[in-house]
Amino acid sequence: MRIISGNRRGLKLKAPEGFDTRPTEDRVKESVFNILGQNFFDDIILDLFCGSGANGIEFISRGAKKAYFVDKSKEAIDCVKYNLDKAKFLDYAVIIEDHLNKALRSLDIRFDYIYMDPPFDRRDLYKKAFKLIREKRLLKPEGQLIVEYNSDIPLLIGEGFVEMKNKEYGNTSISICGWDIDEGNICG
Repeated sequence: MRIISGNRRGLKLKAPEGFDTRPTEDRVKESVFNILGQNFFDDIILDLFCGSGANGIEFISRGAKKAYFVDKSKEAIDCVKYNLDKAKFLDYAVIIEDHLNKALRSLDIRFDYIYMDPPFDRRDLYKKAFKLIREKRLLKPEGQLIVEYNSDIPLLIGEGFVEMKNKEYGNTSISICGWDIDEGNICG
């Protein structure tokens, strides 16, 4: 696992040990960023269920102003801190070790991008995350929500969001979503 591009391109990152965390494969991450673009200057990112922090770190390497890393696992958060320190990105990060509900309810900010990668076997977390992001209006009106999930189980996109693009990479799928403006001015 490495940083694909930007000012820390090629830097190898550490992943938490065990089977509780499933890091995004480099080929998937590279493809996602080819879709999103290469530069994220002044953007604010939320890496939700961050695991190693590799996705948020990739955004910082490509110019993001700040990335928020959320995970309930102490081991994952320790790994994120290690990777941020190794990349010399600690000044660009906010790290939150807490459960989804409490972590998102504590945020009072709107994000340009939210990368959401819950454990594949926890379908309930997808629904909860969509609901909390909508209720707290955590995504900017033009923001994008990137959702990683198991290709074998269709993603039920949360109310208020619409899928703009979908790509499949073996057993991993990526959906890029935005606000559903037909639902009314949800994001305003």
